[in-house]
Amino acid sequence: MQIQAPQYTRIVRVDTWCSGMSCPVSIASDGSSASFSLQSNNWVWSRPWKVDVVAADDAPMAGGRFTGTLTFEGVAVDWTVNITQGTPGAFGGYVSSVPGGGGARVRFVDPDLNAAAAGFREKDIITSVDGQPVTSAASLSAALAGKRAGTAVPVGITRNGTQMTLQYTVDE
Repeated sequence: MQIQAPQYTRIVRVDTWCSGMSCPVSIASDGSSASFSLQSNNWVWSRPWKVDVVAADDAPMAGGRFTGTLTFEGVAVDWTVNITQGTPGAFGGYVSSVPGGGGARVRFVDPDLNAAAAGFREKDIITSVDGQPVTSAASLSAALAGKRAGTAVPVGITRNGTQMTLQYTVDE
């Protein structure tokens, strides 16, 4: 069986309800597709297969309805996923603008949020989010508000004069 995830989704789990038989499942590293095989074609299924998908990092904030396909023994069936509206992202701390459009200076990082887990420190200067320049605290807020909370993005920073990139899972 082949499964193609609907646009803006990724497959995170496939439950074939196999019990006492071999039904290995393989999910692509990016979650775009999955497959599994059965040892025989004589099975009678008493429960439906379960495919769990989540919104991908690039899913529209407004959500929407998207389709994909499941193919079994050469027959393709369309399936539809409704993605709910996303929660806009935010920085897990406090920042202020660097004069002259030089970025957003980290003033405080909440130790219980993703910003701390990503390694942000006080006095870091955030210069980009996902490749887009950050010139002020307002531009950082705008860049993160355009991302779904929970999305992983690279964030360019300057720390003590050294440029580096942190992988940041955007806070709510």
